[in-house]
Amino acid sequence: MKIRKIICLSAVVAAMASCAVPKDIVYIQDAPRDEKVAIAERFVDKIQIDDLLGISVSSTVLGANTASFNKGNSETAGGTSAQGYLVDRNGEINFPYIGRLKVRGMTREQLRDTLEVLLAKEELVPEPRVTVNLQNFKFYTLGATGKMNMQNANQNNMQGERLTLLQAIAMCGDLDISGQRKNVTIIREMDGYREIGTVDLTSKDVFDSPYYYVAQNDIIYVEPNDKMKRQANLDFTPLTVITSVLSFATSILTFVYIFLK
Repeated sequence: MKIRKIICLSAVVAAMASCAVPKDIVYIQDAPRDEKVAIAERFVDKIQIDDLLGISVSSTVLGANTASFNKGNSETAGGTSAQGYLVDRNGEINFPYIGRLKVRGMTREQLRDTLEVLLAKEELVPEPRVTVNLQNFKFYTLGATGKMNMQNANQNNMQGERLTLLQAIAMCGDLDISGQRKNVTIIREMDGYREIGTVDLTSKDVFDSPYYYVAQNDIIYVEPNDKMKRQANLDFTPLTVITSVLSFATSILTFVYIFLK
């Protein structure tokens, strides 16, 4: 009878331990399934200091000379652009024949339109067509992610210009099992200001968050859960290990003695 008590108690403890946290690691728990939801186009990424802009100029007029403007189109052996127009600390670029141009705070579409107007007005290129892209889009992940440990930040580079938070997490190998999904921190610097936001990845509200789309130089920090924090604070010296083992053994013997008495 006493042995049966031990088995039953052990089963109850195991069951409690197995169902205590699974829900905390599931993404987008409250979103409806098999249902179409309209996507709100809120993604506006403005040009910032240290952005490397690839600017391509062409013309609808056959034979127009545009080579001197296409500084950002040289490619390395790896297929990625090695040159471009770097936005300096004043938020400016130095564009051929036009000179210094304030671009910080513009969208790339606004810069495209501005350059097309200036090139035509100054009669530098007949019927110009301009494209602008970001050459050095990057973000950083820190904390309990699958690609790294909690002591090191990881820089992630990408070729595109539009990235969601869930895609960024996938790029870093998903979150570690110890990562807290309900309070992922986003640190963002834009237009001379720094903001710190929090995102709950277990809720469908993440789709409406201003942090759902990753911005240039975003830092994504995933806080470890309380268990991981406690383990990080443990002192694994030989004396503490021996003490912990003896304490655990004493607890087991006491437990067995009480139920077998």
